[in-house]
Amino acid sequence: MRSIEVNKVWPKCLIVVAILVCSVVMVSAQDPLITVRTESKWHANKVDNASMNKRIADAAEQYKEYAPIPRIAFYDIGFPKDKAEFEELNGHGLLLVSAMSQDESELSIKKVSVMVNGKEIELKSLKQLLVKETDPESRIVKTFGSYRADALYLFPVYLRFEIAELLIDFAANRKGMKIADFEGNDPNLLKFLPRTKPDSKKSIDEPMKRFMKREYPGYFDN
Repeated sequence: MRSIEVNKVWPKCLIVVAILVCSVVMVSAQDPLITVRTESKWHANKVDNASMNKRIADAAEQYKEYAPIPRIAFYDIGFPKDKAEFEELNGHGLLLVSAMSQDESELSIKKVSVMVNGKEIELKSLKQLLVKETDPESRIVKTFGSYRADALYLFPVYLRFEIAELLIDFAANRKGMKIADFEGNDPNLLKFLPRTKPDSKKSIDEPMKRFMKREYPGYFDN
């Protein structure tokens, strides 16, 4: 598959019917590590930068008593809408990770991976955008810092049905920070999807671009 080059332009797109919002917040304030998990839920709305911004703003207000929090990460997974799209995308969905840090050297995101049965599977990075928040009085900046990276990764759907951990490596200071547990369960709205592993020889460049525009409007222009 031809890799999709990184660019730093924000796009506009449509909506998805079945995206699993698996927003997990990992808060590193002091030792020991403070872990806060938000409720997973299904929604029928697009995931654009405005909706992620609100999620981050709400978390900043909720966890302001721990400020300044050194680093934090949120995530969301977009899945194929049906079996036909699953086949077209070669068994992939998309993973969005939004990470913030007090320390500029920690971003961009170095690596996102899934740990399954002691084996680390590194996810393929598609695009990453770096943003610096400029308002020193904003609650987000006070709680989570000024530096943010939004990144999209190919996500093999079968991994969602494994007992596994989703991990993120920052560029400095923090490696292997867990941002999710997959418990090997079978969410009702994913029952129609196969467990087939992707074929490494199949190209999905154009279908994935369309999928990206539909699932994550407001992030990346293709």
